[in-house]
Amino acid sequence: MELKKIITRLTMGVMLFSACTKDKVQPENIYAKTGIAAVVNSNFSLSLCKYALVATHYNDTLSKPGPYTLLGPSNDAFTAAGWPSGAAVIHATDSLQSMMPYNFIRAAIKLDSLPLAFNQPLIAGNGQPLYVTHWVNSRDTAVVVNGVRVSTLDKPAANGLVNITDGILTPIVYNDVQQAVSGDPALSMFNAAIIKSGLAADYNNGGPYTVFAPVNTAFNAIGIMTVDSIYKMDAATLQKIVKAHIAAGMNFIYDYILKADVTANTYQEHMLSGAISTITLVADPVRQGRFSGITLQAASGAGVSISRKNILAGNGVVHSISWLLNQ
Repeated sequence: MELKKIITRLTMGVMLFSACTKDKVQPENIYAKTGIAAVVNSNFSLSLCKYALVATHYNDTLSKPGPYTLLGPSNDAFTAAGWPSGAAVIHATDSLQSMMPYNFIRAAIKLDSLPLAFNQPLIAGNGQPLYVTHWVNSRDTAVVVNGVRVSTLDKPAANGLVNITDGILTPIVYNDVQQAVSGDPALSMFNAAIIKSGLAADYNNGGPYTVFAPVNTAFNAIGIMTVDSIYKMDAATLQKIVKAHIAAGMNFIYDYILKADVTANTYQEHMLSGAISTITLVADPVRQGRFSGITLQAASGAGVSISRKNILAGNGVVHSISWLLNQ
């Protein structure tokens, strides 16, 4: 009888030890089950974002206590960036490795509860600033990050909040707006104009600035054919050209959509030269009552289109335009 009791106690002890050992090796992670990563895994609109997070191992990060705020690009956002499938996303892991930590914040921040203001700086997961606009007018209520609209806001998770964005947020790679201009071969003539005018130092520092940089073909259209031609021009003339394309303050394209007069659908931007450029909203062909972009007014009165937008630098943002503006 005594032997039977001893055997029973030993068996119970082994079972208890085994249970404790199992719990120690494989603790239950409630954040993996109900946290941000789990919310992403269960949301079809974020299926490509899931591939990106897993491939870059930030899925593991977002399964920890946090808290975090995810700015998760939608499937359409990945498709627009050239990654329309899970396989394409995985093949782009090297590029996405630096992008994904810029698409979350290491804090739980309700974007829809931020003050009504333009370009409020927050710190992304990679330590860089990103800029959140929360604005309301008579036709729209919007939250926009770096010019990218947030379509789904503040979905709760055990370790933070999940948002869905209409585009992928790209980390800052340029220290200043002049460097951003110099980094684009299509803007080599405008870059030469900044340098020859003597204004490069101004745009390396100070700011923030909004730059509407004319592409090389815009200079060709007025008879200036080469970079060498720019360097032969008078510095004062070039200063006037450069300043007619730069405004004080930082504005992404969607900022102008929100700032524009809701009746006329226009906005008057004051350039550093003193010239005023009329910005006109472009109607979205798919979503009725929405706007997809802007045009500016050239000296001829014709509309000037945006060929590349929202290139964020350390002291402002650069947009490439198809024609020179009124000086």
